[in-house]
Amino acid sequence: MIDPFGPLGKPAFFFVNAILGQRNADSYPIEKFRLTCEKFEEDSISTWLNAVIGPCLQELYLSLKVNVMFAIKLPKAIFTCTSLKSLVLKGDISLYYGPEFPDVYLPSLKNLELNIARVDNKFLSGCPVLENLKLILQDMTPKGFVYIPTIQMPQTLKSLTFEDYSIVCDEINHRVIDTPSLEYLHVKIVTPVFSELQISVSHFPNMVEAHVDIREEHKLVEHVCWVPMLLQALRETKLLALKPYTTRLSSTQCLFSAPAFKFPEFHRLLNLELDIPFFNTNFLLNFLHSCHVLEALEIRICEEVYVHTMDYNGPTPPTMVPSCVTSHLKSFEFREYQSAADEYEFIAYLLQGGLVLKTVTIHLKSGFDRETKYNIFKDLSAIPRGSRICQLNFH
Repeated sequence: MIDPFGPLGKPAFFFVNAILGQRNADSYPIEKFRLTCEKFEEDSISTWLNAVIGPCLQELYLSLKVNVMFAIKLPKAIFTCTSLKSLVLKGDISLYYGPEFPDVYLPSLKNLELNIARVDNKFLSGCPVLENLKLILQDMTPKGFVYIPTIQMPQTLKSLTFEDYSIVCDEINHRVIDTPSLEYLHVKIVTPVFSELQISVSHFPNMVEAHVDIREEHKLVEHVCWVPMLLQALRETKLLALKPYTTRLSSTQCLFSAPAFKFPEFHRLLNLELDIPFFNTNFLLNFLHSCHVLEALEIRICEEVYVHTMDYNGPTPPTMVPSCVTSHLKSFEFREYQSAADEYEFIAYLLQGGLVLKTVTIHLKSGFDRETKYNIFKDLSAIPRGSRICQLNFH
């Protein structure tokens, strides 16, 4: 981080202009340029960018805080830099040009990270070989006030991190993740009251890790009916984490209330991490019956005062022990354990039925006194175990 102003308020790094101006571009081409700064004037930044953009530039990183009321617009030459392979834009930068958006053609760009004030969906369509995308859409600040009704992710993506805080009330928002080659997905979406969000996804046959964080500011579950559809699309993943950004209405809570919802068959899932708003044995058992080779299970009760217990609308689980419990499950971790009767019975169920379990780790919810902790430890330690090598740990 550089403060370019000296004690008299004059630029302390005026020599940058001289260096870039005197550089012989043919003899000393710039392949990588990284600029992280505050308080620079827009004219200086534009001058520097125009000097470094050229046929040899491969990596460009910009994180800017500028002295303008609105975010800075980049030189249009960036949008057609054919050699650019990696582009990171953060801060007070705008990629919204309205109906006069410039042509975008970045045929070499494989890595793109955008965490900026304004963005236009047209930008993504000009990246034909993009593999890694990190896209963070901020909330509606004065610098970022632009409504983006539809976002279409490039089909070539292998890794996507998508955080969306920009959804507008009283509008229909559409996010399209039609990316059949996707292997890594991290999605965090916040939808306010009176908004309607639609998600369209493809099947992800190559998925390795999927992290889904959903926050709903209301309890209108019909507005998030796409959550079961997203889970169906993720059925080939090896790691699945449903960990809500907050728990007012989480992705797992949407599954609780989804009418006639049936879990997809997870034939490759090895690791499952669930944040659940309240404990429900039938929900967990139905999930486990669909995870045929699951090796590690982690659950956390993320109960909040404003979350009310919902009825689970799913079917009654089969009476037999899930096949993954008897033959594959090696690790189970329970966070925020409250020693409720159904929680105790579920742990006993896994300890007795888990024939290959190696570790069961219990994290007690805070607030228990010393005697209560001891009694919990004693009761759980007395449960018979189906695996001779199973270790019971407490935190």
